[in-house]
Amino acid sequence: MKILSLVTLVCSATAVLGTRPTKTIPLKWGILAFPGFVGLDAYGPLEILNLVAFSTPNMTLSIVAETMDFVPAHITNPTSGALTWVKPTYTIDQNPSLDVLLIPGDPGIGVTYDYTKIIAYVKRTYPKLKYIMSTCTGARILARAGVLDKKRATTNKWAWTEIVASGPKVKWVPCARWVVDGNIWTSSGVTAGMDMINAFVSKLNSTIAETSVNIIEYEPHTDPSWDPFCKIWNVPT
Repeated sequence: MKILSLVTLVCSATAVLGTRPTKTIPLKWGILAFPGFVGLDAYGPLEILNLVAFSTPNMTLSIVAETMDFVPAHITNPTSGALTWVKPTYTIDQNPSLDVLLIPGDPGIGVTYDYTKIIAYVKRTYPKLKYIMSTCTGARILARAGVLDKKRATTNKWAWTEIVASGPKVKWVPCARWVVDGNIWTSSGVTAGMDMINAFVSKLNSTIAETSVNIIEYEPHTDPSWDPFCKIWNVPT
């Protein structure tokens, strides 16, 4: 079994980012994991957050799941089995103290996983958080937990019809890379999660955000309205 570590190689990162305290960046981050989560939904934002943590004393990154068992990411070829897994830091029953919770998506269409416990966890945890975020179809979990009721939000455009049906009280935004409504941040599909995290960190400390994406040689989209995929997938506007 091959397990992909979530720890970024840091050879020169500390020297580049320095050790300046960043008091405005939330310190306790959790990433929700469940069987079949889309890897890049979580791993992409984590790469950026790993670097942000180097210059933010006491910042922690945790994986939260239903049990302490390794959690397999989504696969497109069932015969090969899961190629990446994550090891939880906490279970949802431990109710870890968090400032921010990030919820990755699932494949989006035809999902059969029972999210009952995950949804209950999100519903009871949200009032305690400073921010809650979703990447891609992770917005479905927020919607089913009632977090997005009467809020503006977006999600993956390929799976648009199925996801928006899960939240009839949500003010869905059809064309957006990410959407912010109060302390709720939602992104479009998969890679949009990295743009959302970059935008979030940039709002608090643009120097740390810019240095972080430069280290991983990533050029983020910085316009939240940029979204060619709503046209590609014929999302009703």
